[in-house]
Amino acid sequence: MVRLLIFSLLCFYSKSFCFAENTLKTVAITSGEWPPYTSQSLKDGGVFTKLTSEAFKVMGYSIDVKYYPWQRSYFVAASGQADASLAWAPTDEREKDFVFSDPVTFSTKVFFHLKAFKFDWMDLNDIKHLRIIATKKYTYGNKFDVAAKQKKINVIYSNSDEQKFSMFLAGRADLVPMEKLVGLYLLKHKFSEPQASRITFHNKSLQNTPICVAFSKKLNSKRLIKLLQDFNDGLAKLKESGQYDKILEHLY
Repeated sequence: MVRLLIFSLLCFYSKSFCFAENTLKTVAITSGEWPPYTSQSLKDGGVFTKLTSEAFKVMGYSIDVKYYPWQRSYFVAASGQADASLAWAPTDEREKDFVFSDPVTFSTKVFFHLKAFKFDWMDLNDIKHLRIIATKKYTYGNKFDVAAKQKKINVIYSNSDEQKFSMFLAGRADLVPMEKLVGLYLLKHKFSEPQASRITFHNKSLQNTPICVAFSKKLNSKRLIKLLQDFNDGLAKLKESGQYDKILEHLY
């Protein structure tokens, strides 16, 4: 009877240890829809998700990504119901809830315009007479955001990037600020070839920001430090191996 009890206890603690190990090696992550970077409808979840997965894989982890609307994605991770969230630019406000990884990619916002419109710009004074469509609750850099708030530039807002392009093609604006690769993806996959062929973008960037994995500050401190360090190490190894560049080649 004593032997049976000891055996049962050993089994229990053995299973508990294995469960803890498995939990550590599986990273629960939230995300919203931001193709081609991250989307449940894309192969491997999009290029940002693929890079995140491979960086963790190098270090012996697997990831479990759950998709939500962006606000919900943020809240679930910030409250500690998930380990981390994709794919966020560090800001002072967000750093209250998260510790950010090394940059996984960089997001470049540019002005899209019609090819028939001869457009050039150096600063915001060059666009103050133009009609601009931005997306609600997005940031386009502090200078742009402040100028828009103070009505120094003429900005109207849409609910999404896709809707923004539709409004633009209907003649409601001269410029569309948008993340460059997101814009190219949308034109390729959401609009007809005749529509997409009318649009180009200016090479000068409006905003260039690092995009990172955001790790929840609600995590146990040892787990947080371990996951953050292992991810950064995995990302560095991914770059050193050349695999990082190969994944980016298929961005859109």
